[in-house]
Amino acid sequence: MTTLNTLSATLRRPGTTLAASTLAVAVLLAALLACGGPSPETDAPSEETPAYGGTAIVAIGSDFDVFNELATTSAIGDQVIGHVVFQNLIAYDENLDYAPALADSFGIAEDGLSATFRIRDGVRWHDGASVTADDVVWSFDMSMLDETAYPERQALAYVARAERVDARRVRFHFTSVHAEPLADFMYWTPMPKHLLEDVPPAEMINAPFNRQPVGNGPFRVVSWQANEQVVMEANEDFWAGRPYLDRVVFRVIPEPATAVTELLSGGIDLYRNVPPIDMARLETSDVARPLSWPTLGFTLLMFNLRDPLFQDVRVRRALTMATDREELVEGLVRGYGEVSTGPAASMQWERNETLEPWPHDPEEAKRLLAEAGWRDTNGDGILDKDGRPFRFQITTNTDNILRQDLLVALQSQLREIGIDARPRAVEFNTMIDQWMSGEFDTVVAGWDLYLRFDPTQLFETGAPYNGGAYSNPRVDELLRRARTTLDREEAEPLWDEFLQIIHDEQPYIFLVADHERWGASRRLRGVAPTAAPNAYSPLAGIAKWWIPPEER
Repeated sequence: MTTLNTLSATLRRPGTTLAASTLAVAVLLAALLACGGPSPETDAPSEETPAYGGTAIVAIGSDFDVFNELATTSAIGDQVIGHVVFQNLIAYDENLDYAPALADSFGIAEDGLSATFRIRDGVRWHDGASVTADDVVWSFDMSMLDETAYPERQALAYVARAERVDARRVRFHFTSVHAEPLADFMYWTPMPKHLLEDVPPAEMINAPFNRQPVGNGPFRVVSWQANEQVVMEANEDFWAGRPYLDRVVFRVIPEPATAVTELLSGGIDLYRNVPPIDMARLETSDVARPLSWPTLGFTLLMFNLRDPLFQDVRVRRALTMATDREELVEGLVRGYGEVSTGPAASMQWERNETLEPWPHDPEEAKRLLAEAGWRDTNGDGILDKDGRPFRFQITTNTDNILRQDLLVALQSQLREIGIDARPRAVEFNTMIDQWMSGEFDTVVAGWDLYLRFDPTQLFETGAPYNGGAYSNPRVDELLRRARTTLDREEAEPLWDEFLQIIHDEQPYIFLVADHERWGASRRLRGVAPTAAPNAYSPLAGIAKWWIPPEER
């Protein structure tokens, strides 16, 4: 897709007060759609006038973990924290330029060693207290403490300290010049100091606030019934204006089939991760419609590299080559994705264009395994070595039927080369806990990157989401240098080498470069992919959702 070469974010140089234009949304969507797969449907321009009132029901596959930026590990929870209940310091506008959000102005110093943000005047927490620079400085300090165990801490490691300039201004000082320092503040969300400062950092994960949050975003949490629903009401004092909807209910529906049935019957208004087979049903429905677009995410199989079973690179390559990823794309996800070469998405300039996906080659996979000492010595059909059969579990989350189907497909494909892979499904938060603590054999999960490419948290030694314990000193060095190199021509070979190493060493099997698959009710207007740190999310535009009075 050579047309995508011009669609990458440009590196920001010191001295710019606002980011230069990065990606034009219309051009980006057109190019993304050229990547293949079914075309999405979005809200067409309408002569209708938005109206206030009504309740929208959003189905989620599993409950939120916590409503606290300092503790959440949930992807959907992070989106709701940053766009719905709270506000990030800055956002993207429709052209993917940096735009004001909680901060109404911001800029980078001439020497590139600091960035200053001014908190919007008059913004209040949902309890009426003013949002001040003290909240931002305290939140950053808490983010950096070992005891807090903030999951995204690694992304802000280049920030040396936060300084309170005055009641509304905060200055972040950097340890060195960073290629794109504003980007990391796109998804870091300040918390209210006055409600959390008495919580010991090590107890942040258990703070009562986490289930009774007080935010500053367009909606406020009014009730939370665990594993059932979270009810939110419009924030009448939201700085950007009251949202159109009166209420949004996030309802837990673990079974995708149930969620799709509810969507088609009008019981819910929005659902993410619609099974590919059901997207066609939405296309012909008078009640609901499909929404789909390429993302910066991918589905991967993570090896636990603490286990000697996966420490030989020949074994990992063999498992990749035994996996028919083209079949997964065409048969399982029905074109809502593409075969991936690694963590860089096709629309990102950092991708290494020389890389080709490892081919599906079961015979070469068998040869590599034999070379690594794996043979079927007892005739039971399963390879073994030194008395150990090649047997392991593949874990995924119960609320994602597509991943469970993927596990069954992987089990069948790997069995063809003598490997006994056993599917295992657990609740989402359990899977994440096991991923981060290293208590697994392999995990199949999804990972969303941000528009600014930085896969540090998956690959750097000791990074919080590097649950497979991958470690390569050269990779650590390349990540550090690439993140701090301002000149794109100098950064490109660093990213190329990093991606080549990951391609060669295969610490993960990159299964599918994902496309988002949402279903939305036809009564819910204003729902569309909206610019967000991880490319596009309907939740980023939740304040603009509305329902005509006659359809409530």
